[in-house]
Amino acid sequence: MQSVVIPLAISAEQWLSYYRGQVKTVRAAALDGRRIQFPARVLQKYVTPDGIMGVFRVRFDSANRFVDIEQLGGPAPAGGRRA
Repeated sequence: MQSVVIPLAISAEQWLSYYRGQVKTVRAAALDGRRIQFPARVLQKYVTPDGIMGVFRVRFDSANRFVDIEQLGGPAPAGGRRA
């Protein structure tokens, strides 16, 4: 399984576009320079009052389809839980 590590900094204001469904995918640059995109909905559990901030590992299958995401560092999601 392939994975990439990405830093994300999405403000609460920016997240509203995702939350409202106006934007369906997140595009990000991985630390190794690759550019990826994945469904915005998978970030919902990481939203804090400040938005989404942190470093995440995104896993893809052999067909480059999203498998899962985990937070490696950064602020804990709302409710104090980490993935």
